[in-house]
Amino acid sequence: MQKEDRKSSDNSFGIASVVLGIVGSVLGILVLPVVISIVGLIFGIIQLKKAKNNWAIWGIVLSVLGIIISGYVLWQLMALSSQLQQTLTLCQADPTAPGCADILKFAGVQ
Repeated sequence: MQKEDRKSSDNSFGIASVVLGIVGSVLGILVLPVVISIVGLIFGIIQLKKAKNNWAIWGIVLSVLGIIISGYVLWQLMALSSQLQQTLTLCQADPTAPGCADILKFAGVQ
């Protein structure tokens, strides 16, 4: 009976999920931690199935938060890249437009 009590009180997946969720949320601005957050989410779900406790719930919440932050940052980077490409194309078409000389010089296009 002691083994069963110890097994049901094992929070290792829940604790790992919380730690990975925190790391993924804090480093979410780097986009790569989305993988860390996904692993944290998986660990949280495993812990939730083993023994429903606060570690599992917080691990899932923080991991989902990390995924959302990483997704938002990736979306913003893609929008910025698109805007920069449009600006560079516009400046190549009309190099006399205000600010285009500096942009083209910086990009090494001239």
